[in-house]
Amino acid sequence: MEEKRDRKEDIYEAAVKCFNKTGYFETSIDTIAAEAKISKGGIYYHFKSKKSLFMELFNYRVNKYFNFLKTYTAEIDNPEERLRSFISKASGIQKENADFFKFCIEFLSMGVRDPEIREMMSAFYRESVKTFQGYAEEAIRRGVFKPHDAHKTALAIYFLFMGVFFTYFSVNVEYDLIEQHSFQLNNIFRTLKI
Repeated sequence: MEEKRDRKEDIYEAAVKCFNKTGYFETSIDTIAAEAKISKGGIYYHFKSKKSLFMELFNYRVNKYFNFLKTYTAEIDNPEERLRSFISKASGIQKENADFFKFCIEFLSMGVRDPEIREMMSAFYRESVKTFQGYAEEAIRRGVFKPHDAHKTALAIYFLFMGVFFTYFSVNVEYDLIEQHSFQLNNIFRTLKI
């Protein structure tokens, strides 16, 4: 089982490189197989199509990072600090895994026209907002934040996060990803703190 998972990781790494180099439509299974040093049949052993590889790659990696972040911050008692730590660590993960997050830009853009990809992105959106809302609601209950619409706060955090992410990976920027997220959170929290 470990060998199978490692082989899928090799395929994921190769697919990220290929998709980033030529884009989804210009990348073939043959190209990914050559990059992964595996046969075309080996790719099809793990994935039924290029699209299933594309979607599973996104889903597996995003869930892996998101679940890591929730576990990483679970022991932090203060909900404001938990949220700060979550965003800070997420920014670090984005910087450390820039190739994957560049791939995500194309994935996001394909969701405009592809209902399956759009639904996968929508599931990620809902889970992110639910997590951020839970942190904000806990901060309100515990008297860290003043009463407010926690759902709208969660949306604001998600929108800021995605805006910085999209800009960071799609244009030449002059800002540090972690510093920018920190600045934005500080401004949001300043208005919410008691």
